[in-house]
Amino acid sequence: MSDDKVGIAVIGIGGMGIGHCKNCQEIEEVELQAVADADANRAKEVGEDLDVAWSGDHNEVMAMDEVDAVIIATPHNLHPPLAMDAFDHDLHVLSEKPMAARVGMADRMVQGAESAGKVLSVMFQKRTLPAVRKARELVEEGRLGEIARTMLEFPDFRSQAYYDSGSWRATWEGEGGGVLLNQAPHIMDIFTMLADLPQEVRGHCEIRMHKIEVEDHAEARLEYANGATGFFHASTCEVGPGSRLELVGDKGVLLLEGDDKLRFWRYDTPIKEFNETNDSMWAKPEAEEVDLELPECESGHKVIIRNFARAILHGEELISPGEQALKSLELANAIRLSSNKGEAVQLPIDRQEYHELIDYLIETSTFEKEVREVKRETDPQFQ
Repeated sequence: MSDDKVGIAVIGIGGMGIGHCKNCQEIEEVELQAVADADANRAKEVGEDLDVAWSGDHNEVMAMDEVDAVIIATPHNLHPPLAMDAFDHDLHVLSEKPMAARVGMADRMVQGAESAGKVLSVMFQKRTLPAVRKARELVEEGRLGEIARTMLEFPDFRSQAYYDSGSWRATWEGEGGGVLLNQAPHIMDIFTMLADLPQEVRGHCEIRMHKIEVEDHAEARLEYANGATGFFHASTCEVGPGSRLELVGDKGVLLLEGDDKLRFWRYDTPIKEFNETNDSMWAKPEAEEVDLELPECESGHKVIIRNFARAILHGEELISPGEQALKSLELANAIRLSSNKGEAVQLPIDRQEYHELIDYLIETSTFEKEVREVKRETDPQFQ
């Protein structure tokens, strides 16, 4: 590794992997050195096109002297073993989301990074959005006060053609889950970053519309250690106005709609204080909407990759460290575990119990996957 550049290999060069390759070539602190894919012909095609080393064996590129770090952009279940191989090769790791399908495996990734003394980051690029940065600032400054209620709604849509585009998609063995592990992790990461994890989850998952074996619809009731409650909803069966994240506190209310619409109402007197001191029968605290100034900043995948490189080179604080990325996965696994048990579960969940549940679902699966050959395409929101 030079003093000003990190040599990176991209492992897994489907749509997301190609996007990461192109971004690496545009970031000053990064040098794209190699690509690897289980499809050696694909690796050869991309490697030659980008004029970098290539291989159908990820260990070959991990062993290159020029490679200091890897970006893992494979199906979810492959993230943990690939990360552990990278740490064995003394490499830093930036994993696509979610960092694993099972939170117990994500634990191993965090522990592996710590043992190897390496940087572990996760591609939660929406943390870099101006509205999200401002929301985090408001929460960390205590502007909401103690949280009393949370709510996250994530209406989304995926077509059957999308699910049919890969043998690993929407299967227990290939993905380990549906909307909770593929489409919702970004907003779930923001949700758990702002509100933290509940201590109890009562979840319900189902398949409402698609020919898949994992959930396309999930809901949950959340209970927090301080007595706060919350509601969660995620689906790939809807086309609507986008996500809606709401936090209600003793001092104010925060509302994040979509990626860029943030609103904040400030109470003139904290609700609990008003309730205890007010003598008027019909009085209530005044709620004033605050005019928020969002930061002017770059956002997106490049910011996460550059931050990852600068953390390696200069010790810069990670925007999306592995130990924080665990939270959204913990919540996703808790909702699934609760749904299958038919009862509420406590967090942190029992890792072994969840591991055995997914193993059982894989072993007893009778689902026959239909796959339609399609050209590998980058998610439009990546571009």
